Amino acid sequence: MTSLLPTIGAMGVWGYWVIGLMAFFEALVLTSVFSPGTVAVVLGGALAAQGLYDVGDMIWFVTIGTILGAEASYRIGRHGERFFTSDGRVLSTANLERGQRFFAKYGAASIVIGHFLGPLRPIAPVVAGLSGMTPRAFWLWNVAGGCAYALAMVSVGYFFGTAFSVFGASTTRVGLFVGAVLGTLFLLWFVITRVRRSLPLLMSVLRSVRVAVHDNLDVQGLIARHPKRFRFLARRVSRQTFTGLPATLLAVTFVYFLLLYAESVFQLLGHGPLVQADTRISNLFSTVRSDRLNTFFTIVTGLGYWQTVCVVALAASALMWVWGRRAYIPALWIALVGNVTTVSLLKLAFARARPDLALYAENSYAFPSGHSATIAALSIFLTYVLIRERIGRDLLWILTCFTLIFLVGLSRLYLNEHFLSDVLNGYLVGALWAITGIFLAERFRQRWQALDLQATRRGRWWATASVITVAAVALGFVLEHYSLTQRQVQPAQQAQLDIPFDQALEQGILPARSESLIGTQQEPVSIILYVADDQTLLDALAAAGWRQADPPGFATLSRAAIAAWLDRAYETAPITPVFWNGWPQSFGFEKAVTSEGLRQRHHARFWRARMKAPSGLQIFVGTASFDIGLKWGLTHRIDPNIDLERNLLIEDLLRDGGLQQNGWAQVVAPMLGQNVVGDPFFTDGRAAILSTPPVTGGPPATK
Repeated sequence: MTSLLPTIGAMGVWGYWVIGLMAFFEALVLTSVFSPGTVAVVLGGALAAQGLYDVGDMIWFVTIGTILGAEASYRIGRHGERFFTSDGRVLSTANLERGQRFFAKYGAASIVIGHFLGPLRPIAPVVAGLSGMTPRAFWLWNVAGGCAYALAMVSVGYFFGTAFSVFGASTTRVGLFVGAVLGTLFLLWFVITRVRRSLPLLMSVLRSVRVAVHDNLDVQGLIARHPKRFRFLARRVSRQTFTGLPATLLAVTFVYFLLLYAESVFQLLGHGPLVQADTRISNLFSTVRSDRLNTFFTIVTGLGYWQTVCVVALAASALMWVWGRRAYIPALWIALVGNVTTVSLLKLAFARARPDLALYAENSYAFPSGHSATIAALSIFLTYVLIRERIGRDLLWILTCFTLIFLVGLSRLYLNEHFLSDVLNGYLVGALWAITGIFLAERFRQRWQALDLQATRRGRWWATASVITVAAVALGFVLEHYSLTQRQVQPAQQAQLDIPFDQALEQGILPARSESLIGTQQEPVSIILYVADDQTLLDALAAAGWRQADPPGFATLSRAAIAAWLDRAYETAPITPVFWNGWPQSFGFEKAVTSEGLRQRHHARFWRARMKAPSGLQIFVGTASFDIGLKWGLTHRIDPNIDLERNLLIEDLLRDGGLQQNGWAQVVAPMLGQNVVGDPFFTDGRAAILSTPPVTGGPPATK
């Protein structure tokens, strides 16, 4: 991608034509083997993400190229099978047989599905021509498939292009965030794939266990003594009727999610560890924002918007009606309406305010997340329908379902519209209503099976293609309108204190100790700095011999891990995030120990206070400690005497950093404590007050 993006990007407006032609040649059966059309389309989306092309124009060029290429393949197919040979690469009899089986299984829908299936992509139109599909019917399905393919592949490229552009500088927090998202998605797909592939073996083992238990003489005697109870249990696990094993599994799943939901509510009411971490996680997300990620996640979060969901639900209902699966329709809408009603009532009941750093203005309360609940209810229910009706590959639908749910929830966190506990609770509400909808759908299927009417095949082709096309266009307009009409929140003004900053620490108005992600208190503040700006702080520490730590990223974290394990030097290794007043440190600094590797180092953290002194100086608070070795091979162990490290840092700043001392603040009482990993420390509880000279109207030189 590093070499291809600049090459195509340098073509200017001709890049649209190049990518459109590549899409055409890949859809054309005669040239598909030579054209990396899908790769080019994804690259086109990536270029649009970087601002070199317009994403809408890119979608149109890809759509037209794909449709024309498939149309040409269809025309070739209408001339018969003489083009296919046993030794051909694409026009081989083996590919033809695969395409015929695929077309026989999915019918005209294979034209849409085939656009996404690599080798079958150019074959499906040929088979349609061989099978006698009318040109008009093929054109409708081809337009629907071409639009869907272009929208999906360009969107994938746009996502990865955004990730690539912000991940290129891998030493930034943004790059680490993007890498973490991609890594989480990969792990999610891996786990789902493994679980899905393990199900046949698990079911085989369970059947063997059931047979062994049933044939046991003692069990036979127990069944003979309690025939009614065991007949009831046998009906509950019977696979012959819905009221047997399917209903039992749904009930168990519903109860499980209900218990999880109750636990999430108790976490909120009891201010549990997850809720305590909410603000800190929200603040962490605010530190990785970028314009491209803002645009991407605004579009993603729009997938959970009520208008988007209505478009998808109406399209799904129309397709269910056309294909005679009308029992699903009321169940779908009951699940969606019930979900929206439940979320609205819960928001009013808990009345939880949204995060302070929300990117967009929202008028409703935070708990639970309506977007997360809605996408979970809709995605799970539609995935059930697709798998139940044996449409496509179930693993593909499951992966797509969980990916959508994950990304929409992540978008609510990234945009700071919700806390983590809001999103997780929304997932649970949506899952509960999806399960309810599935149960109702199965009941309706039993009662209304005789009412399912059969439409003509030609009518289904026309209707399905029309519904998909209209829905895709409407979805694009809704998402664009949503992203353009969001009203951004104005940045909050810096807070003002009525008393000196050091007194606010002493009196508990501001936290006097640093914190872990879940709020566990750690070392107390040991330094208070009054400086002109960030650069003044950086210059002072650099002059004092302290080097700024590299921001966390894949490259820096990997280098730090290797240096720590091998005890090699890395004088600017990243420092683990620690929080003060809910925020991660603004800067980290370290001073290497002569002739020692990374296992021993002096390090300090500084947090920028969200307020300024009356003199206009920026206030920083800091802590310092000395790493004396590794613990568990993963984290550092600190020297218990943190005052000694504080004094070393103060001496360096006074001697070489150009700062002056204005006194001491007794922020906490002398104490013994331990950090989040259990390392003990002791301190006299004092914090040195330092500033850049002279300080007019600055902190008083007291204590």
